[in-house]
Amino acid sequence: MAVDRADEGDAARRPADSPADPPTEAAVRPDTPAPGAERERQAITRRLHRVLVDHVYGVARDAWAEAAPDLRAAWENHKDRYPERMRPAPQTTPDGGWVAGPHRRLSPEQNAEASKACADLADEGRRDILPALKCVESAEQGRCLAGLNHMIKGEDRLKEKVADAVLSRPGLTVRQALEIVPDPVRFTFTYSPERYSGGVVSDVDRLKAEGFELIKLKNLWAEEQYKGINSQWRRPETGLRVEVQFHTSESLEAKELTHEAYERIRASAPPGERVELENFQRTVNALLITPEHTEEIKDFSEKKNG
Repeated sequence: MAVDRADEGDAARRPADSPADPPTEAAVRPDTPAPGAERERQAITRRLHRVLVDHVYGVARDAWAEAAPDLRAAWENHKDRYPERMRPAPQTTPDGGWVAGPHRRLSPEQNAEASKACADLADEGRRDILPALKCVESAEQGRCLAGLNHMIKGEDRLKEKVADAVLSRPGLTVRQALEIVPDPVRFTFTYSPERYSGGVVSDVDRLKAEGFELIKLKNLWAEEQYKGINSQWRRPETGLRVEVQFHTSESLEAKELTHEAYERIRASAPPGERVELENFQRTVNALLITPEHTEEIKDFSEKKNG
C-alpha cells in the first residue's frame, strides 16, 4: 500500500522524546469493523445464505418434480403385482345395526347414536372449526390450507373407528369412543420450505389463541417412512379432536403418494409385500429436503389420565 509522504515527514521531524499522538481504537484494533461495516457484512452474509438456501431448495424441488412420475408408475406397478384385498363393505342390518366384516359391528342403539354424532361433528367442523382455521391461514402470507374437501372423515370410516374402540374397551360409549378418534376433523397447512419452521411455530401459537387445546405434536422430519409434523388439538367446548398436519407442498405430495402403502402396512400386509411397501415409502421420502430449523420444533406428548 502506498505511504502518505507528508505523514512520513511529520513523523521524521517529531522529537524523539515527544509523545506520539494517542492511538485511536481503530489503530489498536485494526481488524474491528466500524458498526456500519459490520451491519453491511451481516447483510451480505444473510443474502449469500439465502441464495444458497434458495438454490438448494430449488434443486430439491426440481429433483422431486423429475422423480414424481416414475414414483407414481412404480406404485401402479406394485398394485398390479399385489392386488388390494377387498375391504368388507359396511352395511346397515335389518334391525338398524351396522356391520363391516366379521368383527366390526354396532348395535341398533349404537348405530343411531353414532350416526347422530357423526352429523353433529360434521356440522361443528364446518360451522366452528373451519372459520377458526381460515383465520389462522389469513393472519399472515406464506401458508395455505390444503385438502379441505377431505376435512371431515367419512361416516363409515368413523363408525369403523368407533366399533374398534368399543370392541377393545367394552363399556365405552359411542361418544367416548369418538373423543379418542384422533382425526374426525382434519386440516393441513402447507408452506414453502423457506417459511416452514417459522410458519409452524407461529401457527401453533395462533391455534392456541383461537381457543384450541394442544393435545400432542409429533415432529417426524427425521423419520424415513414419513416426513412432516402432525398435531392433535381439542376444542374445549365439545371435546372434539382436530388433527392438524404441517407440510411443505412436496412433503404433502409425498404423503398422498404413500398413503395407500401406509394403509396396507396398517392392514397387516404379508411380510414380502410389507418390505416393498416400506422401501417404497423410504425411497419417496428420501427425495424430500428437510426445511431449516425443523429440529428446533419439539414434540409435545399427550398427557395420560392417572
